[in-house]
Amino acid sequence: MSKAKIVRDSEGKFYGIRFNCPGCLWPDGTPIGKTIPVGWLPPGETEASPHVANKPKWGFNGDFERPVLTPSVLQDWESSKGRRCCHSFVGCNGAQPGQITFLGDSTHHLSGHTVDLPDVDEA
Repeated sequence: MSKAKIVRDSEGKFYGIRFNCPGCLWPDGTPIGKTIPVGWLPPGETEASPHVANKPKWGFNGDFERPVLTPSVLQDWESSKGRRCCHSFVGCNGAQPGQITFLGDSTHHLSGHTVDLPDVDEA
């Protein structure tokens, strides 16, 4: 299994890279997948999905076993518990490729920790 995978839109065009966040969990404890638009394209492809045309793009090293995404990944949302935040570095700034470091402003249990990225299913 890998730590990241390609996500495609409904027309089969490259949309971005998905990884599972071990800090953001579904009620059953399963890591929530995050999909990030990146400036990288799979080998042999020349265009990305039009759905990401005007979105910011992250850097990606092209390694699905030991991914690096730059810059940091920040997600904020409101919940019944108030403002929630997941802010991380994937494979950089203290995290080795294939790891994730959660910054101190993250509101979940892994805030301030560095852990290995969990495997992402290939389906």
